[in-house]
Amino acid sequence: MRIKQKKTNHFLTRRSFSFLFSFFITNNFLLDFDIANANSSRIHKAEQLSKRIFDDIFEIISQNSSNESKKNSLLKLFDRHADVPIIARAVLGSPWRQLNESERTSFTRAFKQYLAKKYAAQFSEFVGAEMLIEKSRDSGGKAGIMVETRLLMPGSAPIKVGWQVSDASGTFKMIDVKIEGISLLTTERGEIRNQYTKGGKSILKLINSLTNY
Repeated sequence: MRIKQKKTNHFLTRRSFSFLFSFFITNNFLLDFDIANANSSRIHKAEQLSKRIFDDIFEIISQNSSNESKKNSLLKLFDRHADVPIIARAVLGSPWRQLNESERTSFTRAFKQYLAKKYAAQFSEFVGAEMLIEKSRDSGGKAGIMVETRLLMPGSAPIKVGWQVSDASGTFKMIDVKIEGISLLTTERGEIRNQYTKGGKSILKLINSLTNY
């Protein structure tokens, strides 16, 4: 009787182990599958947004309209597709923490106006371009997803453009653009902080400077 009991227990143990092992493997496979699908969905959304932003910019710069009209169109584009408060905070840096809510709002508004005026002219270089998505990388953090594209320019060499897209605010928004490896965010950080220092570190002077750019 003891021998039979031992065999039965041994059989049950092996069967239980096999079941648990199969359950573990299956669950891990399904988990990996879900994670892969989630990552694929995030990248797809980021690429869609990047394409939409480019198409909107292309439509704006192709318009036979005044610079003021193009600037206003870019302002609307920023409202729809860019996380301007995040960009403004990153550009200003540590002085941001010293601002009250009214000053933060005023700076963000002035910074957005400044960007629209400045890049309405610079984006005009993209007239006639066709965008091809090459690859995308998901950092998994607040930095979000970098969508690397190549702009095929008529009569000139292609231009590499990277679109940094993040959903840290709840929805996918653009937080940076890199043209031939040069970051808009990094460039403007240097520019804005230089203006801030030259103005005696007065946020009001900086806001006025950006408004009157």
